[in-house]
Amino acid sequence: MSAPRRAAVIGHPVAHSKSPALFARFAEASGVALTYVAVDVKPEQLAPTLARWRGDAAFVGCNVTLPHKERALELADVVEPAARACGAANVLTRVGETLVADNTDVIGIEAALKQRGIALRGARVAILGAGGAARAVAEAARRSGAASIVVAARKLPKAQAVARDFGATACDLDEVPRATIYVNATPVGMQGQPQRSLLPRDAPAGATAFDLVYVPEQTPFLLDAKMRGLRTVSGTAMFRAQAIATFERWFGFAPKEQLV
Repeated sequence: MSAPRRAAVIGHPVAHSKSPALFARFAEASGVALTYVAVDVKPEQLAPTLARWRGDAAFVGCNVTLPHKERALELADVVEPAARACGAANVLTRVGETLVADNTDVIGIEAALKQRGIALRGARVAILGAGGAARAVAEAARRSGAASIVVAARKLPKAQAVARDFGATACDLDEVPRATIYVNATPVGMQGQPQRSLLPRDAPAGATAFDLVYVPEQTPFLLDAKMRGLRTVSGTAMFRAQAIATFERWFGFAPKEQLV
């Protein structure tokens, strides 16, 4: 084992995260001495928390979840292309006393759909939500050659802002056009959040419903989709794929145990 290192997942709330258990298995299988914890960080605490970790020689980095993905990007010292394209960071890596922002959500989204044999190329993608996760979906759809991308949110100006950055269109959540892939990129359905489905009423059978929420694995969005004959993709596949990519950024190699 190498010298002990430290990492974390930060969010507010974050107690639901499965990242500590997953990274513990990755580290053990890979011979890395790693302490990985979930840290609940309120928005006003984000800047001082990251400033403290910059000077911690044992700290390798942190995963970033709601509501910090966009602010973490602003606070980073270096921004990788994927994070810049998304306008959000889901991982920070400590290099010296600098923090490098990246976004492995894009890779995770592409991998989750590919594993189920679902192609983004040529698809009509409807993204429900307009935060950092929605931007990752939009970037994955854009670079994979989706036929069309629509971003839907309760606050239309937020949806329009995301749409402008990715050559997409915007609409209200009540006006989502028919699509071949619907992605829930909101916290709705997450443990501790409102438990309802945002799937449009006219979503056609045979389309795909992809929920980025992974706790619980079977969300109201996915259960609704199954009852209506849609294909479903849970957030678990994305969660694992982005975690593998994160581990590789921190330690320079992919974890040996990936199927956990």
